[in-house]
Amino acid sequence: MEKINVSAIMTVKNGSRYLESSLSSIFSQTYPPQEIVVVNDGSDDDTWEVLEKLRCTAPIPITTVNTEGIGRSKALNLAVNHARHPWLANIDADDKWLPKKLEQQAVAVSLFPEAEVVVTESHIVYGEEAGNLTDEGVFSVTPMGRESFYVRNPINHSSIIFSRNFLEQVGGYDETLVRQVDIDLWIRALKKGYIFYRVDLPLTIKRLHDGQSFEVGNRLGYTFNSFKISLKKLWQLQAPFYYFPVPFVKFFYNNIPRGIRRWLVK
Repeated sequence: MEKINVSAIMTVKNGSRYLESSLSSIFSQTYPPQEIVVVNDGSDDDTWEVLEKLRCTAPIPITTVNTEGIGRSKALNLAVNHARHPWLANIDADDKWLPKKLEQQAVAVSLFPEAEVVVTESHIVYGEEAGNLTDEGVFSVTPMGRESFYVRNPINHSSIIFSRNFLEQVGGYDETLVRQVDIDLWIRALKKGYIFYRVDLPLTIKRLHDGQSFEVGNRLGYTFNSFKISLKKLWQLQAPFYYFPVPFVKFFYNNIPRGIRRWLVK
């Protein structure tokens, strides 16, 4: 397997609740990154104190950047600018990686030298829920083009690694956006003809909790913005016309209380 040098990047705002858990999952990688860059984007809780404490004892070098609150997109671009290595792996401060996550993605890069974006499947947990999650399974990789994005966003932002060249070619994160900056990046990449490669194992843990803006008095605004982005996505990716009712159905579904949605999923 050809070695790739990876910088893990993270932005956090008022995220001390899960910060140690998230960073510990990076420390536990069987194929660890060479560094971690964390941008504290104007937290007014104890995020900075927790971060500095962890930095002093971390087995991987951590670069910390403190801002007064510049917004998610600018914070992500700032993290990228402070990172030193040619591959970048994002992780949100409330998510986790399973131990073989980066290792399996490095294998995928070796098998597909043309790949500049590699993601994984994800587990979804709620709040403190953990369960017996595993990264074991049969390794396989699926290329994903624009048709994979018609119905939903199939990429958990915390699962992605991408080359610095990819980000430069696509233009980085759009600093005019305040929400859902990842799907905007995917759309621009797909329009340029990029293919996303997915490791078909759930190696990333996406955590949903009541501290997220989606659930804290802003659900309607968040889902309406998602609705608009979904319609824009279908238009820009030139999807067949029969996909266009999907955003309407998802908008109504996402405004059902979480408890009912979880019941429906089960």
